[in-house]
Amino acid sequence: MKYVIFDFNGTVVDDLDLSLACINRTIEKYLDRGPLSKEEYYEVFTFPIKRYYEKAGFNFDELCWEEVGQTWMDYYIENRKDTRVHNGIIEFLVKNHEKGNRNIILSASKMQNLTDHLKELGIYEYFDEILGIDNIYASSKLQIGLDFVKDKNREDCIMIGDSIHDYEVAKEMGIECYLIPKGHQNKETLLKTGAVVVDDISEVMI
Repeated sequence: MKYVIFDFNGTVVDDLDLSLACINRTIEKYLDRGPLSKEEYYEVFTFPIKRYYEKAGFNFDELCWEEVGQTWMDYYIENRKDTRVHNGIIEFLVKNHEKGNRNIILSASKMQNLTDHLKELGIYEYFDEILGIDNIYASSKLQIGLDFVKDKNREDCIMIGDSIHDYEVAKEMGIECYLIPKGHQNKETLLKTGAVVVDDISEVMI
């Protein structure tokens, strides 16, 4: 049995456009600057999330980080009905189960928001375990991942993500990682990690 561990945002769900709209809505409310273009978004997006906001121009010596983060999240939740599952994901999940493997979500999203979104997308039942965090201020999912693999053979675990952070988490967990440039960081950025970068999930070997 293999454990295929999926990041959620940008990997399973195609929410790049919504996330860009959310940060620009938040910028409009708090900052005296224009909106981010998609290219600028790729440049500033990073983890921890607070650092991403700072790179976008937020000064948390003057602004309340919790308030700004909640503004972003409220807009995201209000509009997440417009998101969809990336092409090929459902087919891959079904194929993985047919091989006797398990589908796992590992996300820096708040657990309740994550579960609700999976149900809204109609894919909740495809996952055997859902691993999220207990607040919306996404610092890291690393410890959750480490706890998950501590009693497992690392060679039986694979991470699929869309960001440098996913690669860093997988590396710390000691597991193989595939990155797909369909989410929150572009292919050029992902290739710099030295990770295996594929253009489509169908290229992931399980």
